[in-house]
Amino acid sequence: MLHWRRLYTRTMVKKALVTGASSGIGYAFAKRLAREGYAVTAVARRADKLQQLQAELVGTNHHSVVADLATTDGLAKVTSLFETDRYQLVINNAGAGLYENFADAPLDTHERIMRLNCSALVAISHTYLKTAERGDALINVSSILSFLPYPSGAIYAATKAFVLSLTESLWYEQQHHGVYVAALCPGVTESGFHEAAGGGATDKPAAWLTQTADDVVAETLHALRRRKQPVIISGWKNRLGLFLTRFLSYKRIVSMMGKW
Repeated sequence: MLHWRRLYTRTMVKKALVTGASSGIGYAFAKRLAREGYAVTAVARRADKLQQLQAELVGTNHHSVVADLATTDGLAKVTSLFETDRYQLVINNAGAGLYENFADAPLDTHERIMRLNCSALVAISHTYLKTAERGDALINVSSILSFLPYPSGAIYAATKAFVLSLTESLWYEQQHHGVYVAALCPGVTESGFHEAAGGGATDKPAAWLTQTADDVVAETLHALRRRKQPVIISGWKNRLGLFLTRFLSYKRIVSMMGKW
């Protein structure tokens, strides 16, 4: 009975869980996945934003979970979902950053960012992969900054480097299980991140370097269909920029990023 029920669920309903779904890349993922026939479970801190998203999702059987993943209770609320439901796709997108010199920001702010960007992602990845089946997929959202130092945003870049390294290893470990794992490394994206991290209108990155969240999601889903690479760097400009850093000394790279 259980075997046939799981087979029926897998055949008839594709389910995706998206964290950080109330804005930016997570919001774009939720809308695109709903259009592609997934029943989306959207996770975010703000109930009003999730209600707005729910109203915009096409299809049925979508759900919202209000949870702060930087807290023990919020994280447990999300990881417990894997005990009662099957998800074919998980997008670990929730994250935060701060534009401020390391020593000038409160330590508890840094620790909160690390809990959200690292500890919550580890817990969700671990819980999901223990129950994931052949054909399932996990996308952990890192950043182009995972390859680069970022003075005035040191903790954010360091946490994203952690996400990249972890996910590359998970990609290898899960291959023989038939579960696809990849790190998504977007560059500057129209997402509201800049403002949330304390950036202003005058120091906003140039428009020519900025991708839309929809473009990032489209590239990711193309890579998901191919299921080949452990790292997805969105945007040819980002790929070119990383390639060119190979011809610079590390001292020069750090100095350039410090003046960004």
